[in-house]
Amino acid sequence: MAHILIADDEPFYLKTTGELLRNAGYDVTCVTDAEAALEALDKQHFDLLLSDLNMPGNFKLELLHQGRDRFSHVPLIVITGVPSLPTAIESVRLGIADYLLKPVRVEDLLASVRRALRTNTTALDESASEAGRSGAAARSSAADSPAAESAESAEATVAKFPEMVGISPPMLELYTILERVARTDTNVLLTGESGTGKEVAARALHRLSPRREHAFQVIDCTAIPAMLFESVVFGHVKGSFTGAVRDQEGLLSRCHRGTAFLDELGELPLEGQAKLLRAIQEQTFTPVGRNTPQQVDTRFVCATNRDLQAEVDAGRFRADLFYRLGVIHIELPPLRRRGDDVILLAERFLKELMPVDRRIGGFSEDACECLKRYSWPGNIRELRNVVERAVALSASAQIEVADLPKQVSESSDRSEQETLQLTEISRDQAIETAERDYLTAVMQKHVGNIAAAARQAGLSRQGMNRLLKRHAIDADDYRVRDRDQ
Repeated sequence: MAHILIADDEPFYLKTTGELLRNAGYDVTCVTDAEAALEALDKQHFDLLLSDLNMPGNFKLELLHQGRDRFSHVPLIVITGVPSLPTAIESVRLGIADYLLKPVRVEDLLASVRRALRTNTTALDESASEAGRSGAAARSSAADSPAAESAESAEATVAKFPEMVGISPPMLELYTILERVARTDTNVLLTGESGTGKEVAARALHRLSPRREHAFQVIDCTAIPAMLFESVVFGHVKGSFTGAVRDQEGLLSRCHRGTAFLDELGELPLEGQAKLLRAIQEQTFTPVGRNTPQQVDTRFVCATNRDLQAEVDAGRFRADLFYRLGVIHIELPPLRRRGDDVILLAERFLKELMPVDRRIGGFSEDACECLKRYSWPGNIRELRNVVERAVALSASAQIEVADLPKQVSESSDRSEQETLQLTEISRDQAIETAERDYLTAVMQKHVGNIAAAARQAGLSRQGMNRLLKRHAIDADDYRVRDRDQ
């Protein structure tokens, strides 16, 4: 019989959850604050800790930190009614087994408890079998310098992500977060500019997760017409509507016990959002034409290049779905912030795209400088297209500047010209120009959403409107451009 400790300062929740777990066959101890939880862990063996976040002694996550330091063998499930991105990230960083939101469905809680206990048992078995080798490795590591240990740690982290290319600080940080989040069953929201590799990151999350033996199913929200959403995602039975000549399995049922990747989530119509929310909350769905619901155990990883908070504010995206799917929010860095990763990626693409009948020895020094100086608005996808074009056009033993598109090869010249132009105008004119460029970039990023742009700029909506008016920038221009695209 597994021994479970529950720490929560809500008496009713503590009582009902304790009774639920006892009825499920577990031995349960309940405490009402973090100090009592630590005392109980000191005095008795527990197989699992369920902890609230907002309770005495844990307002700064003291229980989580001390629990991980002193009782690292005890898996921890966080259950909170007040979720926040900082606490979610810190919880995952500490290696929690799961992060659940109140009110928690009975099935969800029991499934989370079973997974945590099962995973911990496996980890303990593996730890015991590897004790001798781990001890030797630890002794050897102790002789290494801190710098060498750090380098080895970074190299080991990078090696876990063979499908991703990059060793820049933003990418090392991304690898660390992905590795920690992969261990949990928490839903993840991946954001970032178009072309930054969100699907690649989602596949890495799945590969490193306990669900890796089951399916990874891509659900492209832009490719599903609103009227067919239920049929495509949940499936249908023969005769349920005109044209339904046979039973059709839905995309969601294909990833039972696996991972569902909802690509371009921000494009999902409101009606589809409501149906998806119901399936996520209840972990069930009903195929079109069937009366009985179907159970599904799926982790959801979502991606979008839209500002979903701005979409919520504008009434185009459901707040409850946003909070349900965005428990962990990971933003992928744009290529322009990744330094020499540009060259690593270009060399990877060159190897993939090189014709079998000729040999191209890489990029010239000048070509590399152009690649590094260009801003890459299309990110990794644009870089691959540039390399593919260069391979097709190159007539020499390496890629030269002349093989690159004009916008890439002339980017450094433009930068120098702009610098010279700045020296010819007054300080006030330079500030005015920079302000207009900034406003234009922010409006482009947020697709003309003034409220979202104002939040990023640290301005009130009225203040943003005044600046836009002064610079003759019309938000509608950016909204129309986005719809046309």
